Amino acid sequence: MPTLSTTIPALHLTQPDPNRDAAFAFSWFNAEYGRDTLLKMGNTPDEITEPTLAGERATLEEFLTLEAEGKQKTWMMRYDEVTIGAAWIDLVQNHGLKAPSIHLMIGDPLYRGKGVGKATMSAMIDYLKAAGNSTIYSRHLVSNEAVIGLNRSLGFVPDGQAYSDKNGLEWQNVKLLLEV
Repeated sequence: MPTLSTTIPALHLTQPDPNRDAAFAFSWFNAEYGRDTLLKMGNTPDEITEPTLAGERATLEEFLTLEAEGKQKTWMMRYDEVTIGAAWIDLVQNHGLKAPSIHLMIGDPLYRGKGVGKATMSAMIDYLKAAGNSTIYSRHLVSNEAVIGLNRSLGFVPDGQAYSDKNGLEWQNVKLLLEV
């Protein structure tokens, strides 16, 4: 999988490395801000389990398996060679969301609100555009103002009406129409 460059010279998207990235994932999921972010991403409190280093390593290995199966592309967001989050493209329909759909999670709160998310999503959009995709999908919680603003700034528009999932969380699917 290629490394993706972004408009931020210090920010690169690289293939997951369980040995390199598991410690970051564990520290992030173990922090209070990690739990808060998971809630904003649509996880319910009962879905958030106590992290372990072995569990985070297994999750990263699963990313590589999904890549090998052609179901997902996952990159770790690396800023000045430090892992700060993850970004992925679902290549198959997932959670009722059409493919390809893009997602990101900036784990380290020090990098939020600084254009990292926009630079990451822009690189993934360019990647999908170069692959010949004409429409890209994503979704967000209706209550997540930061992601709503990010999606709008990139040209995403609502794809249907907002809906509630089995946990009562309200989501909005969005799409981006590309000129290819």
